Amino acid sequence: MKNIYYLLCLLFPLSVMGQEPTGKSQWVYSDANGKLVYKTTKRGDRIIDFSHAGYKGGGVTLPYVPAKLTVHPLGENEDCTDYIQKAIDMVSALPKDADGFRGAVLLAPGRYVCNRSLQIMTDGVVLRGSGSDPSGSVIVMTGDKHTAIVVNNGIRQRAGNRLGEAAPDEKSIKVTDKYIPAGSYRLTVTDVSELSVGDNIEIRKPVTEKWIKYMKMNDLVRDGKPQTWIKAGRQLIAERTIAGIEGNTIVLSVPLVDSYDAKFTDDNTTLVVANNVQRLRQCGVENLRIESPAQAVNHGKALYYALRINGEDCWAKDINALETMESIGVGGRRITLQQINVIRRALHQGASKPAEFAPNGGQILIDRCSVEGDNIWFVALGAGQTGPIVFLNCSFKGNGRIEGHQRWSTGLLLDNCNLPGGGIDFKNRGSMGSGHGWGTAWSVAWNCLAKSYVNQIPPGTYNWVIGSKGESTPLRRPFSQSGPTLPVGIFDSHDTPVAPQSLYLAQLKERLGESALQAIGYGPTVQLPSPVRSDYTFQGGMQASRELVGKDYRAIHEYMRALGWDYSEHPNSSKNDHYDGVHCEVLFDAALQQYVFKFTNHANAGALDSDRGRLLSDRQRNEMKSQTNHDWYHLNGNWNEWQRLEWKFRIPKGFQPTTKFCHLHQLKAQEGNNGAPLITISTRCDEDGGNKRVQVIHTGDTRTSGKGVIIDNLPLADFEDEWIQVETEMHYTHHGTFCIKLTRISDGKVLADQSFADVDLWRKGAISIRNKFGIYRSLGRKMQSASDRPDNGLKDESLQLADFNVYEAHTNPNPQPHD
Repeated sequence: MKNIYYLLCLLFPLSVMGQEPTGKSQWVYSDANGKLVYKTTKRGDRIIDFSHAGYKGGGVTLPYVPAKLTVHPLGENEDCTDYIQKAIDMVSALPKDADGFRGAVLLAPGRYVCNRSLQIMTDGVVLRGSGSDPSGSVIVMTGDKHTAIVVNNGIRQRAGNRLGEAAPDEKSIKVTDKYIPAGSYRLTVTDVSELSVGDNIEIRKPVTEKWIKYMKMNDLVRDGKPQTWIKAGRQLIAERTIAGIEGNTIVLSVPLVDSYDAKFTDDNTTLVVANNVQRLRQCGVENLRIESPAQAVNHGKALYYALRINGEDCWAKDINALETMESIGVGGRRITLQQINVIRRALHQGASKPAEFAPNGGQILIDRCSVEGDNIWFVALGAGQTGPIVFLNCSFKGNGRIEGHQRWSTGLLLDNCNLPGGGIDFKNRGSMGSGHGWGTAWSVAWNCLAKSYVNQIPPGTYNWVIGSKGESTPLRRPFSQSGPTLPVGIFDSHDTPVAPQSLYLAQLKERLGESALQAIGYGPTVQLPSPVRSDYTFQGGMQASRELVGKDYRAIHEYMRALGWDYSEHPNSSKNDHYDGVHCEVLFDAALQQYVFKFTNHANAGALDSDRGRLLSDRQRNEMKSQTNHDWYHLNGNWNEWQRLEWKFRIPKGFQPTTKFCHLHQLKAQEGNNGAPLITISTRCDEDGGNKRVQVIHTGDTRTSGKGVIIDNLPLADFEDEWIQVETEMHYTHHGTFCIKLTRISDGKVLADQSFADVDLWRKGAISIRNKFGIYRSLGRKMQSASDRPDNGLKDESLQLADFNVYEAHTNPNPQPHD
């Protein structure tokens, strides 16, 4: 039943209450032209535009970063921490590409025992598993107290998004506005001479005794001892970027999520340039399962946490965390968490509860995530956080609650969140904790379902519950036996969902258009990013094993067969072949620091390889290929599937192509019109042996549908003695798509990066399209006798191959012949 519950949440993310919205909010609604209209307070405050939350500021597809290294599990109880960390460190040492990425470390399916944290500490690195279910990649936590995965460069950050104090050497610029309303993009300063568009800045709001008293936070007492809400002299800090300068007015890229009243700041709000923030950027964690031993303890004694990210433009997606505590913590800004599920069976002990999601930063989007458990905070914000922070289409099962929690965090949106047994609190926590006081302001619950709401209104601000279902629970300040019930916040269209169904998505669409919804997985169709999609699932992979060192082709064939490929098209595959030399071996490569396959074709005076025993042939074949039996259909391209292949190759210096064909890779139809391959990556030279180059060639189903040489004149010298990362993407139809990217690993140089639309990527009567790798080359002419040799300068040649990975989208699980 639980699986059905979560499946429904994913299939119907915009209907948590099972009905289309019929109500209308007074505070945000669409006019006759579909434009959002915002009600403002007398001082100009409004519900903010939350759409800036998320990776790259919202509306941007999470990137797909190719795997540079693949890691396989060790022994059943063998610690894998150092093994995986070494791979992360190796990718971290690679150069960044033009988009700021170094590459991904791929964990093959299996269980990885880890007794310490796995750490990403360098920009542009991704840790990717092969799936978050039990058959995927599982991090098994053991050992001393630690977090499973940490994304943090270890550099102490500035005080942005926290309660801070100014450094003595910082130059501040005074803000002159007497009142800046919540939701504003603009503020005025005394001097703009040292400011520029694109500057990162901190807007600093001083905490004064006058404001503390106005908020009625100056009399907190617990057990007879005074409690401090926020110490006077501290500052509430909002980090923003300058989008424009108009006279002395600064235009911000993201709205302010708090109001700024000079009466309560002693007219001393300031702006500081903060371009020296050194966060980790462009890092991700994907497709993993994290398993902790059950922790039925007080959270102060917890041992195992799932994920910590402190960075900018980072993400995590498709992660299941089982039995971790205080599982997900996020700091920094412009971060997306997508489809992260936390499941706790062991009941937490004690009155003080752990927070399973702790988004402590700005512009954070938590999308289609879930928590299951009791006696926990589903979500709790830390002190002084300045959003926007958005929970979109999230589900929470159990009696936990969502809170701003403590010490003035602002700008939280709960959008279509489902908490049937739990609650949502925008409230004053008074002396709870160590004086948590007012936890949140300027926050919104939009079209949510909860058992109960404690929605209170701090002095001078607002909190809203709009279009939501559940009981309103007025409360006094905690530990007050006879004091007044605190003022109730705004309940608008209560028990009647409102349009638009999602506030975040409506704001995002209005700001960036329909394509922004498609980019993050919402909208009528899923946008295809160029050159790759973002919704692939891992189907299978293969890496050479040290166990194959010194073994012959038979052992290599059996090893490949167990992983979905085979080595059956080579000179040793026929008893008619006259030469039993070495055609495939496994060796250790110093550049990749791993074991790789080496394929060799012979053309010397002592022996001449042929095509599978055909002694008087005009060609040589030495290839591995994906199997075509039904057990391995998912490694082949089937009708209307999207497939992505990743692999690496290296050719030696002096490699001699032929004038006709010398294929390194083929996509070949099975059954039907299966003559020439659909796609080849080939090497070629002119008649004089010069102009050595790499080509990509397309051959269609008919003579007129083929595009011929689609990439030409890639100098072979750019490839020689270098490992090349190959990424191809195919949509297998007669009007398909083909994308290819070739990257030189040593320096990150992109040698080719092209996409082709309306490509005939099918063959009449074919069942599937298999992938082939190796050396398949022309001898120039048909050999006339056993002693005949090619006269075109061909010599022994080799090709090294590594790290095969197959991904699919729109999978066709039952391939049949198709015209």
